[in-house]
Amino acid sequence: MKKKEKIIICIIIIILLLIDQITKITAIKNGYIIQNVNTTNNGYYIFISIIIVLMIIRYIFNNNLYIKMQTRIILSFAISGGIGNLVDRVWNKSVIVFINLNNHLELNLSYIYIFISWIDMAIILTINTTKFLKNKRKNRK
Repeated sequence: MKKKEKIIICIIIIILLLIDQITKITAIKNGYIIQNVNTTNNGYYIFISIIIVLMIIRYIFNNNLYIKMQTRIILSFAISGGIGNLVDRVWNKSVIVFINLNNHLELNLSYIYIFISWIDMAIILTINTTKFLKNKRKNRK
């Protein structure tokens, strides 16, 4: 991985994290908090979040030439979302949510970042698997 690519990934993570934290601070100041997602096992969730974020960071920043920049950018969304909610858990002892969809789904930007990352990774894996299977069939003939 080139130094320029590492800088781009770091900038994306920082920008996404800043946007997430600014929206949460704005929601708090304007009274738009729907609810804090309290956790009885906050320490457990903090520990697990740190492990997952560190694993993804290690994966993104290794020098594996087979990992495309697109994949690294998508995983930077997961890192930003994980760190955003981790900051909430450490500082506020809960996760701040301020987006309410249908009274059943309560979110913040961190959750949206993680969701985008999961969907995009599923798409990439599907496309790559399809290409692999087509090449395998082609080579058999």
